[in-house]
Amino acid sequence: MHIHQHGNCQFNFSRLMTLSIITTLLIVFASTSDAYAQRRKSALEGNKTQNKNNTTQPGQSNPNPGSATRATNPLASQPKQPIKKEKDEEFAPQVVTMEVNREGIQLFATWFPPIIEKDKKKKNKALKTNGSATKDKVPEAGKSVVPFILVHDWTRNRSDMLQLASFLQARGHAVIVPDLRGHGQSLTVNGRTKPIDHTKFKKAEKASAVGDIDQCKRFLQERNNEGILNIDLLNVVAVGDSAHLAIAWAITDWSWEPVAGIKQGKDVKSLILFSPSNKFAGSSLRKLVKEPLISGRKSTPLPMLVVWGGRSDAAEGCSDFVNLLRKTRPEAPAGSSSAVIWQTQNLFDLEAPTQMTGIQLAGSPNAEEIWLFANNFVSQKVVEFSDQFPWQIRGADAVLKAREALEK
Repeated sequence: MHIHQHGNCQFNFSRLMTLSIITTLLIVFASTSDAYAQRRKSALEGNKTQNKNNTTQPGQSNPNPGSATRATNPLASQPKQPIKKEKDEEFAPQVVTMEVNREGIQLFATWFPPIIEKDKKKKNKALKTNGSATKDKVPEAGKSVVPFILVHDWTRNRSDMLQLASFLQARGHAVIVPDLRGHGQSLTVNGRTKPIDHTKFKKAEKASAVGDIDQCKRFLQERNNEGILNIDLLNVVAVGDSAHLAIAWAITDWSWEPVAGIKQGKDVKSLILFSPSNKFAGSSLRKLVKEPLISGRKSTPLPMLVVWGGRSDAAEGCSDFVNLLRKTRPEAPAGSSSAVIWQTQNLFDLEAPTQMTGIQLAGSPNAEEIWLFANNFVSQKVVEFSDQFPWQIRGADAVLKAREALEK
């Protein structure tokens, strides 16, 4: 796997890990034995493992960011501890439905609630009951839990992303995985008997699916107001064609300015793209690169991780996309330590030596080493700066209610 980190210089993989670890990665992708595949599959099955050692937890700073390579090593075998069985049911994934505003589309999604200790949950409930969940008395979980929206590739469905969602939940995150309109179970529109079919969508109808991502954010915002996550630490993961939807939505999210002192947007803090396609629904990666939030021209660019198979059909397009981004994004000086690289750069890319597609890299437990790096990317580029984005009640109605409670 080649790891490049933003700028005109390409980050040499040997700076992060020894030759033995590189060999380990090649074995991961080359191995086809049933025994090995079963071992990899069981590592995630049932949400029963949890990564704790040598990993920055959500809401906590890295106690020694300049030390060991483990924190920046995508191949590091990080110890896991089983989640207690009694918690499995309490935090089990839930199928939820949402109505996309003004369109009447019934959006189905799987919600992976964050795994919160019982004493924290009691504290959250008490604060909410007393009307004192204010900026000065923030529930601990509301400060720390990082949310994700996982977006499947066009023509696919949310089942592709459930393994990755389980992986992220086991690491303390909150995750929602929707079926985009016309896909999976999201086929119903209020007042219509005929199901919607994505294969008949025109360009504008495909592009309108950004509304589905926005609806997922609305769902997460409600969970934010319940004190179980911080919407201002939002991350979006997208595969293939849906990378265009994710980028377009992130740009829109960052266009919203505060109204009467109430924050409206600028919540998405990173994008993770698996094998983004060159063109989709009238959009092209070359056009999107010109956007200030993506290019970094006259703006601080959004942290981005791009992952693809080096021998896949998407390889050339993904490589071109990353090279365009390198022209305008900051880079660490040559010879910088890994800590300086993480701090300075905001573009990272993983080119895996495989023919795997975006779906396989994002949805298969055989690619868990890539997931580990993606999780570490979020820890370094989002969680590390979480103090800059304190939890707060969001939405005009919620803010007004909180203010009324304080005045009583």
